[in-house]
Amino acid sequence: MSVPAWTYVLPLIAINVCASLLLKVGAADKPAWLLLHILSWRSFLGLACFGLGGLAYAIVLRYVALSVAQALLTSQYAFTVLGAWLLLHEHIDAVQWVGFVLIGLGIGLVVWRL
Repeated sequence: MSVPAWTYVLPLIAINVCASLLLKVGAADKPAWLLLHILSWRSFLGLACFGLGGLAYAIVLRYVALSVAQALLTSQYAFTVLGAWLLLHEHIDAVQWVGFVLIGLGIGLVVWRL
């Protein structure tokens, strides 16, 4: 029995969503002295998550076709906006909700026959 592609990609999506949210909240923080007054610790952690995500993506590509992995990864944009809505209380308008549905349909079409 083969493992579904999304089981490999889902942790990568979570890492990238966390990275984006950390960069957003870190942008409002005071830069840290240890980080040369350039980044806050949360911004640094967000960048580290993106680095970890890049390493994880290289590993995922051992098991999942690039066309499938990339299609599944596009869902991270919707999940990032949803995370900003839930955790940062950012507004999501009707057009964005329609966009989420379209992203989901597009991903579904790409991975439908797997």
